[in-house]
Amino acid sequence: MAPNDPTILTRREFGAAVGGTLAAAAVPLTGQTQRTGSAIDIADWSYFWYGVERAKLARGSVVDGTQMFVEHWIPALVRHLYPVVLIHGGYGQGSDWLSTPQAGRGWVSVFLEQGYKVYVIDRPGQGRNPFQPFMHGLFDAQAPTFEKVASELKKDAGDPVVAQVVASMNQPMANNAVTQALWGSRGAMLLDDIGPSILVTHGDGDLFARATAQARPSLVKGILSVESLQPVPDWVRSSVEPLQAPPLVSPGVNPNVNRESTALKLADQGGFWVGVRRKTMPYGTIPQGQMFVQYMIPAERRHPYPVILIHGGGAQGTHMMGLGRRPGWVHYFVQAGYAVYWVDRPSFGRSPYHPDALGPSHLNNVPPYEALVEATNVFKTAQWPGPGGIDDPFIAQFMACESGNTSDEAFHSDLVWAGGVELVDRIGPCLIHGHAFGGFFGWGVADRRPSLVKGIVCMEINGNPFERQLRWGLTALPMTYDPPVSALTDFRLTDQTPPPDSPRPIASPYTLQAEPARQWRNVKGIPIAWLTSEFGAGGSPVANVAFLKQVGCSAEMLRLRDYGILGNGNLMLMEKNNHEVFGVLRGWLEKHQL
Repeated sequence: MAPNDPTILTRREFGAAVGGTLAAAAVPLTGQTQRTGSAIDIADWSYFWYGVERAKLARGSVVDGTQMFVEHWIPALVRHLYPVVLIHGGYGQGSDWLSTPQAGRGWVSVFLEQGYKVYVIDRPGQGRNPFQPFMHGLFDAQAPTFEKVASELKKDAGDPVVAQVVASMNQPMANNAVTQALWGSRGAMLLDDIGPSILVTHGDGDLFARATAQARPSLVKGILSVESLQPVPDWVRSSVEPLQAPPLVSPGVNPNVNRESTALKLADQGGFWVGVRRKTMPYGTIPQGQMFVQYMIPAERRHPYPVILIHGGGAQGTHMMGLGRRPGWVHYFVQAGYAVYWVDRPSFGRSPYHPDALGPSHLNNVPPYEALVEATNVFKTAQWPGPGGIDDPFIAQFMACESGNTSDEAFHSDLVWAGGVELVDRIGPCLIHGHAFGGFFGWGVADRRPSLVKGIVCMEINGNPFERQLRWGLTALPMTYDPPVSALTDFRLTDQTPPPDSPRPIASPYTLQAEPARQWRNVKGIPIAWLTSEFGAGGSPVANVAFLKQVGCSAEMLRLRDYGILGNGNLMLMEKNNHEVFGVLRGWLEKHQL
């Protein structure tokens, strides 16, 4: 099929092609249940940012916002010659292809089950690519509304399906010649890497596909455009497979790409939003505080409790997915037999930001390279996988996802804790694993659902007790203390001298409560591990573990040096020996039968 003659299905044609074959697939995911269907055997799952370029501003060198996020799945048995590239439309993002709003299997899994290599993109400035007003233009005067989405879907505005759809909608770049040229260049980069492909588009994703076809006509083997996003096996068989060359059977993975396996065998995968609040504006009701959750359920579950992974700082869930096509925490947990859920906190990654919803304190702020590459030891550890310096390709992949931090931690905590409670209510008893700034997630959720949080892992959590925004101990909002605390003046504080064997030097005393100390009434029975390296950032592990013990928690410090693991920093989950570091964490979980 020629690139300038795509297959385009109207809603009516699409409905006739699909019929009622997918009704059984749209089964809500509740508790520890999973959707029925065949196992998904994946030889390689990872992601990559294409076109990470820098701009020089007065405050330093920053990622210029033209990067494109691509997540890929390569089946263990490839049955078709050409990969499919799934391109979202309008105000959408790549998550549109992971699940249906009714929690049915998405197109990613449907194509994988049929033996296609699958690539899902987020167009520049959308989804996992942080939207930057200095590059992408001003935000729309109005955020997406429940009323408008409900009208388009012909549903009531209170329908949970409407909430899932409106929560995912994010700001696109203006559709003009400059944007289309950028789309074509980024699409060309992807096809130069993966070879001849079929582009499957939704809505105005067709414009992205056509721009790509103009840039690489010999590499676009077909453009299939649809208006509706339900799972579509009958349609795929009738419309896509005729485009293929004879079936190609191959391992489907280049053994030289990764040091370790990125293979996964899944019973299920997908994504959804939690914590979707409704905020009334003069022009309608808009979503506020939504968090995106992506999940993978292994085909063989060997542990009873799923793991929730929380990213740090100005990052997003990609921190848990490895770096530079190397495996990460999601791979290791799933390969070990854990169900895994990882989040994008409000305004980060796939969780959209709009100023009407979250205000200026959550506006994305691109961090300059110099602040991290030259002024800190973040990338200067012996275990960092790249050569270091501003041109390090691994640093480019890291910086592509960064979008600053929130200056209002109390407001952010209120949003995140509500979404976290909704998540654990949905999946049941679980483990919470937080990294750096994301560590506050575990404290508030455990305080509200102590019976559902079976263990907490803290990896280089930022901040010292009672410092800066952590006015309530280790949180920016109150926890449940015993005796109760009604005001900050109820705390009696005292300075402590750091011990000489601290994992890292501490220049000044840290603050704890004076004895007798108030305790965390709801959290003190939950086992807690504090994983720390030699060159981490943020808070002192000594101060934090001392605080946790003082409030009655069962907290244990896991110092990597005590396990003979040296040279790591705050980004240990992405460094060369991250699997060895994961082994320390897994050993602690097994010791506690978690």
